[in-house]
Amino acid sequence: MRDELIYHEFANWKIEHHDLLKYLMEADSGLMIHFKHVLEVIDYLYDKLIDDMTYTDEEDQIFETGFLYVLEQVDKLNEVLNKSYQNNLEDLEKHAKDLNLLLATVDFQNELLGMENFDQKDLDKLISFEKYVNDMLNRKKEIPLDKFSEFDHLTDEIFSKFDYDFYTVNQIFLEIADELGIL
Repeated sequence: MRDELIYHEFANWKIEHHDLLKYLMEADSGLMIHFKHVLEVIDYLYDKLIDDMTYTDEEDQIFETGFLYVLEQVDKLNEVLNKSYQNNLEDLEKHAKDLNLLLATVDFQNELLGMENFDQKDLDKLISFEKYVNDMLNRKKEIPLDKFSEFDHLTDEIFSKFDYDFYTVNQIFLEIADELGIL
């Protein structure tokens, strides 16, 4: 029997973050690049749980994975929104490019942590880069374009050590959304 507590947590989380999510969706925010498809899939699966008795354990696992991912992404956005932009959503959107860099840095850290035999020095480099991005966001400074190239080089260098193709969570959930026919 599945633990339905996470579904109640999701419903409460959606209510709590309604204004932010509504703004991001209605503004077709550039910030949605990291979790748009994840949110679509978990919304679909949440509705399916309520309406369909054939809800599978695989769907439950997809929902849980997606929700935990979106929870982390939105928490990170809220942290910046509250700390740096005094809850001004328009200011947050103006810095979407820089915020996406922050979210990507966290994604790559999580991916690296999930790999066997990763080098702690590589993780430290990603953490240091995240601190730089956070510092720039906290000071409301635009991140220089060369830092985006630096990030690409850093992640290429780290992940080229592994025989591994990196797919973002949102890319994976795009495929799931396509399979579910909700695109």
